[in-house]
Amino acid sequence: MSNTRVDPVTRAAVDWMLRLESGQACPSERQVFKAWLAESPEHMAAWQRVAGVLKTPLADLQSVERRSPGQLHAAREALLESPSAARKKALQGGLLLLLLGVGAAGMVDRVTPLRGMMADQHTATGERRTIELADGSRLTLNARSAVDIQFSAGQRRVQLREGQLQVDVAADPQRPFVVATAQGQVKALGTRFMVRQGADESLASVQQHSVQLDTLNGLQRRIDAGQAVSFTASQIDPQTPTARSQADWLEGRVELHDEPLSALVEALRPYQTGVLRISPEAARVRVFGVFSLDNTPQTLSTLAQTLPIKVTHYGPWLTLIDVRG
Repeated sequence: MSNTRVDPVTRAAVDWMLRLESGQACPSERQVFKAWLAESPEHMAAWQRVAGVLKTPLADLQSVERRSPGQLHAAREALLESPSAARKKALQGGLLLLLLGVGAAGMVDRVTPLRGMMADQHTATGERRTIELADGSRLTLNARSAVDIQFSAGQRRVQLREGQLQVDVAADPQRPFVVATAQGQVKALGTRFMVRQGADESLASVQQHSVQLDTLNGLQRRIDAGQAVSFTASQIDPQTPTARSQADWLEGRVELHDEPLSALVEALRPYQTGVLRISPEAARVRVFGVFSLDNTPQTLSTLAQTLPIKVTHYGPWLTLIDVRG
């Protein structure tokens, strides 16, 4: 693994990225940029490095400027001013996170997810927590997870806002136990199951007995022990056992059997304080083994030593994984 310093040429390339892709650059500025690129092969190399970091730079940067006007200007100013020792540290740490479109609030979010702070229960980056509910059920939250708990005389309901949970359900024939996501709900017919809320779909897997799945659009399916499904509001897809559907995270590990490296990175992200990105080529590398979730630097170091990949740190806030050249 390596740590990348932000040298003056790279800072200039980043500044051009900010100016050109904010949507505010005039034609004359674009001509100046072309001339800057042509001045030196070093300029072109720096531009390619920066463009490689930002896989979808235009959408990211324009989006952040719409959400938080002024962040692009602030990042540019941080680059152009004469760097003090403190500013050098900031450049090496937080600058590239600004470029990724998350800004200062995003740095906080990478430690404690902001969306989950208003939930009844939530976990920070790298934190797992087991909660004993009022009925005696045990709810375990994976890192960066958030839930609302709504118990009434007729139902026990847990709304999974984000992340992943496992529940060991206490028997109560008068009150069904339901875990709801943005795509549907999973009702306990037994004792132990897991639910995950993704960006566009949910996943449910059963460790003991069974559950009843109901999607928002009315699809239904019974899921028995050892089975897993992903689901949207209008579709249910059975899943073969993979790292996504296993409950190894309860013990701080993830086990993969001939799965893509992207699956491991996905499992590591809730435990990584900084942004963790992987190239499409590296994402396809096949992986076997058991890996620790609680020590991501060591896990990434092991990967770099045993797989044909390189892991590059841009300060503490951005880590890139790519294939070796």
